[in-house]
Amino acid sequence: MSGTDAQAAQDTRVGGPGAPTATPARHGLPAWLNPALILAALALAGVILLAWNTLARLQDMELQLARRIGELDAAGREARAAARDANALLNDLSARLTALETRAQEAQSQQLALAAMYHELARSQDERVLADIEQTLLLAQQQLKLAGNVRAALIALESAEARLSRLAKPQFAALQEAIGRDIARLKLLPAADVAGIHARLDVLVQNVDKLRLVTDPAPMAARPSPSAPGGERWQRWWQEALAEFRQLVRVQRMDRPEAPLLAPEQAWFLRENLKLRLLAARLAMLNRDQTAYRADLSAAHDWVGRYFDPKDPLTQSMLASLGELAALPVAQQEADLDESLKTLRGLNLRTQGPAS
Repeated sequence: MSGTDAQAAQDTRVGGPGAPTATPARHGLPAWLNPALILAALALAGVILLAWNTLARLQDMELQLARRIGELDAAGREARAAARDANALLNDLSARLTALETRAQEAQSQQLALAAMYHELARSQDERVLADIEQTLLLAQQQLKLAGNVRAALIALESAEARLSRLAKPQFAALQEAIGRDIARLKLLPAADVAGIHARLDVLVQNVDKLRLVTDPAPMAARPSPSAPGGERWQRWWQEALAEFRQLVRVQRMDRPEAPLLAPEQAWFLRENLKLRLLAARLAMLNRDQTAYRADLSAAHDWVGRYFDPKDPLTQSMLASLGELAALPVAQQEADLDESLKTLRGLNLRTQGPAS
């Protein structure tokens, strides 16, 4: 290398005043084809591709992680719901188990009580039979005294007599005969038709509002309007006006001068009081109170005959029904089982005497 070239290279390295502004490419190549620049660009491109790939993979991993987290969250909710259901089922089973234990204890207590009753009644077959028959007779006596139900009492007595007949024991002969006499006496008693009387009284109560008072106008038959084909219009007007005028004045014949005149509100109270009388008669019939029953029906009969039109067929029918109902018996005479109960108590005393 010559001295001039060496000086130029040195000036270039030290940046002397004679140094050029651009370094000349080696072997005559452009500056952008410098291998260092190419390697740097390739490295930068590789870094960018790597970063892009890494970012894509990170995004994919984030999506997968979010999906996994969502699945885990859903699974967690399902697990919590299943846990709540299992807890509720466990509580229900616990409550049922507690209820079953309580019922088992109650059943055990009842079983012990029944066993004690059975052992108490099992001391003697005769005592059991007498206890059952006594219960039957008491129920029959209750039906007679409280409800007056002779039929139910007869059914109970016939059942007790049939049981004694099946046993065929001599010690029960007197009781069987007493029950037979009570059955024969009850069959001879007049039985009150409770259901029939109750139904007839209900019909009378429903017909009270349909009764016509003495002062009510008699129903007038509808007069057919005369048809005058081709007649004048003023003739039809005159006929209509005449018909309206005739309705303004009403002449009625009063066969009973003392017939009471009632205001509309008084008529309403009269009908309601009549219904109350009939309902009171029904209550007295159920209580087997013959006196109150006939007194209520008699008062109702007097009110119907005094305040309502005697010519009305419904009034006549109600008066006849009230008279027939008042003649029916509702009280039971001598309806008791004292003879059978007395004989049964005597047998109980004889049976329990040796044991005590």
